[in-house]
Amino acid sequence: MKQKSPTTADLLDLILSYIDIPKSLYEKARDRHRSLGEWLCRESSAVRHLNPDIRPQGSFRFGTVNRPLNPDDEYDLDNVCVLTTLQKSDLTQQQLKHLYGEEINAYTREHSMNTPVEECNRCWRLHYADEVSFHLDTLPCVPEEQAVIARIADSGVSDELVRRSVAITDRRHPQYTEITRAWYSSNPRGFAAWFEIRAALGRSKESFKEGIRAAVEDVPPYEWKTTLQRSIQLLKRHRDVMFQDFPDLAPISMIITNLAANAYAGETDLVVALTNIVDRMPDFVRSERPRVPNPADPMEDYADKWSRDPRLEKSFWDWYHALKGDLARLPGLLGTPALSRELSAAFAVDLTKSERELFSGGGSSPTVVVCTPAVVIPSAPKPWGK
Repeated sequence: MKQKSPTTADLLDLILSYIDIPKSLYEKARDRHRSLGEWLCRESSAVRHLNPDIRPQGSFRFGTVNRPLNPDDEYDLDNVCVLTTLQKSDLTQQQLKHLYGEEINAYTREHSMNTPVEECNRCWRLHYADEVSFHLDTLPCVPEEQAVIARIADSGVSDELVRRSVAITDRRHPQYTEITRAWYSSNPRGFAAWFEIRAALGRSKESFKEGIRAAVEDVPPYEWKTTLQRSIQLLKRHRDVMFQDFPDLAPISMIITNLAANAYAGETDLVVALTNIVDRMPDFVRSERPRVPNPADPMEDYADKWSRDPRLEKSFWDWYHALKGDLARLPGLLGTPALSRELSAAFAVDLTKSERELFSGGGSSPTVVVCTPAVVIPSAPKPWGK
């Protein structure tokens, strides 16, 4: 244990300690994915013969979940259910969406979930309300056909990513009620695999020693705690605070996650990683569509709404410049009373008396215990329901 004054790294660790969620919540989310997968594959399931393959997606898979600003707010869960033996020409999108929806509704009745299932444009939303409030968006889809996969591969996407492409249901599609091969294409599973590759850039060489690697193969991504994951948590928290009164204008998490992962270069020091990520993020916003492409399907644009609502792009850049300014000021505020006000305004973190004394002055040569999280390499998340 080394006696030293608090550093910017210590301050970022402190912020993360306020916004991170316990492992038990990730495990609860995992159990809910698994429960739905088992339901879809039960003996009497109407989709069992289609060999459903459910995989978690979104921030719970990426390990970038934050506590909500409002304790009563719901956590967001996402998964993708690929009906692996189905083809686009077998059913209309509407027929598949409703077939899947009947199973989702039956699941909520069986589990005495009182809130009705909500049909969204692409997915079905289930609301859980026990000791922790979650909602789960579950997306039915089918494997993408080889002709589309070949076109995506021609754009430079690796086989490891492109083979995960799917065709999704979307009730806004002009041929939603018709048998057609012209479904919207997406690759959320490919993006997740790409993200995990990016997050693993900063792994410790120690994790590759044979004995260690064998022991960590099944560690899920939410336990990695890499500098990329931690950096994204900080970016998202700043976003949440800035737009807490205008959430519809907030930059979406997939844009932030995409840009941050592109900008990450494997730095293991959190301060260096976060600084470099923020500096480089604009380099990955294109001037033409797709503005923020999915690296696993470059024609899929995570910023597609910017063209329909210019306020969204303006909000992104307003947030970006505010973020950059707030982060640049933090080192100079250490040891000053202004630090506490800045953390409250930018990250909604209210320091305790002892923390104010430690980080804002009032203590001499305080003891700071610096913990560097271990980075390990897991296998891909296992499917639930196969």
